[in-house]
Amino acid sequence: MRVLHVTDNYAPATGGLERAVAALAQGLAADDHAVDVVTMARPDAPAREREGAVTVHRVAGWTRHLRRFSADPGHHFHPTVPDPALARRLQELVDELRPDVVHAHGWIVHSCLGLRGAPLVVTLHDYGLTCAKKTMSREPDVACAGPALGRCLPCANAFYGPVKGTALTVGLRAARFDRVALFLPISHAVARACLPGVDPARVAVVPSFVADDVTAGARRPDFLPDGPFVLFVGALGEHKGVGLLAEAHQRIRADVPLVALGPRRPDTPPLDGVLVRSGVPHPQIMGAYAAASVVAVPSRWPEPQGLVAIEAMASGTPVVASAVGGLAELVTPDTGALVPPGDVDALARALDRMLAEPRRGGPARAAAFTAGAVVPQVVAAYERARATSPAA
Repeated sequence: MRVLHVTDNYAPATGGLERAVAALAQGLAADDHAVDVVTMARPDAPAREREGAVTVHRVAGWTRHLRRFSADPGHHFHPTVPDPALARRLQELVDELRPDVVHAHGWIVHSCLGLRGAPLVVTLHDYGLTCAKKTMSREPDVACAGPALGRCLPCANAFYGPVKGTALTVGLRAARFDRVALFLPISHAVARACLPGVDPARVAVVPSFVADDVTAGARRPDFLPDGPFVLFVGALGEHKGVGLLAEAHQRIRADVPLVALGPRRPDTPPLDGVLVRSGVPHPQIMGAYAAASVVAVPSRWPEPQGLVAIEAMASGTPVVASAVGGLAELVTPDTGALVPPGDVDALARALDRMLAEPRRGGPARAAAFTAGAVVPQVVAAYERARATSPAA
């Protein structure tokens, strides 16, 4: 099968979505599918190159003039409306490559809705099909009641400013996704938030995944404390609950250190008494998971899925996570504990419980979220889309 992935950003851009698309592209290529990736052009990368068995195409459109609207200068910004020049170039690639499936990731899907010649499949990596902030949360620990112009406009404007917030919100409200043959939300939480009323025949929940050998090459960092410790991995922001965790750590009965690995942000709270490290290579992060007594994922927004929890479980370490979003679907009594988001005392109690009575079911649970388990689900979804789409 020939697959054309279309994504807002790709390497050398870095981030969770970029890693997920690259892993899927390489996983499909390893199974002898022909795979191309098309993304927005950038000055620090060639227009076309090979990455192993995958061909990467970088194409320009009018969106190149919107880069200043990106919150991260290392990423391009695609709005919630089509880019006619980009859509034209995408159609040329579809005509040239003749893929069996076009698989879109991110807001670039808005430039794919008019493509002809192959069924369109869309992975929902977040809540961006419905929410201009992509978070489905108005503030920490407060879930959104659902999309409504009267709620979305003030929320998006407060986050982005009135120009960008209004444009993104209005674009989402105007978008029509009838052309999509199959939606692939990465969790049931994303499906419920973004696809209410959509025919279930057009929806298949397919999770993001980690490598089959994700724990191979793990190396224990030298800076870790001796003995038991609690570990946090992720952006050191309030949306991830790191300040909440620091407070809960002060309340636990066990005398163990707290280690936090991740980049600081403007909203990083004071983390007095916490061992903080940024820029830790992934093999050392995997080594930290294996060395930790418990991994805390106290997110205060509805994480679409939660790869930190999966990597920790694959390492055999119990997880204490907020019962929100996709995290509530991941963590089971055999692998850890779920706590109400924002509840410091419940978080402290759960940490103490996991330190005293660790759970050992993580590796078996994580096996369901590896490439070997998930890539065949993606291929089955492609076959389903080809069988039901008029473009097939």
